[in-house]
Amino acid sequence: AKIYKVIYVYSKEIINESRLNLVDRKVILNQYSNNLTIENYDNIVLFESFRIEKHNYDELKKLALQSGKYSRFKYDINFVNNEYENLYLRWIENSVNQESTLDIIIAILDSKIVGFVTLNKKTKILTDIGLVAVSSEVRGLGLGKRLIQEAILRSNKLGFKQIQVVTQLENMAAMNLYKSTNFKIKEITNIYHLWNQ
Repeated sequence: AKIYKVIYVYSKEIINESRLNLVDRKVILNQYSNNLTIENYDNIVLFESFRIEKHNYDELKKLALQSGKYSRFKYDINFVNNEYENLYLRWIENSVNQESTLDIIIAILDSKIVGFVTLNKKTKILTDIGLVAVSSEVRGLGLGKRLIQEAILRSNKLGFKQIQVVTQLENMAAMNLYKSTNFKIKEITNIYHLWNQ
């Protein structure tokens, strides 16, 4: 292991080892995507599928960076070469360009993207919510919940039976959002970083 700069250790159990730094408690939440009730949202916000030829890609990328506030690549101070920014920018770029992305649902207010959620195909029956972000300018207004509901609805319309999302246990805003949209915890994994300095 000493030939590697950093080693990721995944465990369902807590590990008490001084060299291991607990950097994330990854939570997978899921639900069956049926019997969904969509709450009304103010008609001044439009929900559309992102199209690179129509919408502002820079606005989407800026929001993608906000979506990783609790990322272990931002949290672990040993990452010093913009790993967090590079990872999330690559993630949104892949979402825009990959066939496995079923949809990037954006919320538009006053011609500006103020929120988005990515929806990906995982298996024949399962979709995955990847990135989720709402602009700090409009947080607390229920827009995140409406975006998640829209993702569930679109997943259901495409014929998928289940939908899942991954977040960090410490991200209480996300945990509350997903629980409010009927997601249940499926599993929790502790993620450790072991740095060879």
